[in-house]
Amino acid sequence: MNKRSQLICLWAAPLMGVMVTIGWWLLAKFVPPPLPSSGAAEIAELFRQNTNGIRVGMILLVAGAGLFAPFIAVISAQIQRIEGSPPVLAYTQLLGGAMSIAIILIPAMLWTTAAFRPERNPELILLLNDASWLIIAMTFSPAVIQNVAIGLAILGDKNQPPIFPRWVGYLNFWVAFLLLPAGLMTFFKTGPFAWNGLLAFWMPLVVFAIWFNVMFITLLKAIKRQPDVGVLR
Repeated sequence: MNKRSQLICLWAAPLMGVMVTIGWWLLAKFVPPPLPSSGAAEIAELFRQNTNGIRVGMILLVAGAGLFAPFIAVISAQIQRIEGSPPVLAYTQLLGGAMSIAIILIPAMLWTTAAFRPERNPELILLLNDASWLIIAMTFSPAVIQNVAIGLAILGDKNQPPIFPRWVGYLNFWVAFLLLPAGLMTFFKTGPFAWNGLLAFWMPLVVFAIWFNVMFITLLKAIKRQPDVGVLR
C-alpha cells in the first residue's frame, strides 16, 4: 500500500477545512445561519446584499467538498487493514462518506442558483434557501452510517498494536448519536432543534470539527506506522 499516496490524500483534509471555512463562513456568511423563521423578503435581501460573496463562497464550498473524497478514501484504506477481505465496513464507510459529499454539493448549487438571479421572486429564493439548509443540516443518516462503520471496525481490530486506539471507535459512536437531533428540524423554525439551533446545528458542527481533527491525527499516525513493504497489514 502506497504510504505516500495516502499521506497526499490525507493532507487534502486541512485544505478542505480552510476552503469550506472561508467559503461558507467568511464569504457567504452562512454561519451563523439565517433564521428559519425569516420571511421571503428578508432572505432575498441577504442574497441581494451579498451576491458575489455567496457566489465565490459556493465555489470554494464545492471545491472543498471534493477534497473530502480523498480523506474518506484514506479512512477506508486503513479500515481495510483491519478487516482484510471482504472489507464490508470499509465499503460502507466509503459510501457513507460519498453521500455526505453529495449532501454538501447539492445545497451549494442551490444557494448559488439563488445568487445567480438575486432579482428573482423572493418566494423562490426562500424556497431554494429552505431546501439548502434542510438538505445540508438535516440529512444525518449517511454520516451516522459512516461513523458506526468506523466504530465497529476499530472495536473489532485484532491487530497488535491496533490501527486506531479503541477510544476513537467509541468517539465515532458518540458522534453518530449526537448527529441524530438534526433529524427533528423539519418540525421547528425556532429553538434548539431549528436549523440554527443548539442541538440541530451548533452541536453537530462542533462534533464534526472534533471528529475531523481526531481522525486526521490518528490516520496520520496509522499511516506512519504502516510497513513500507507491500503487505496489507
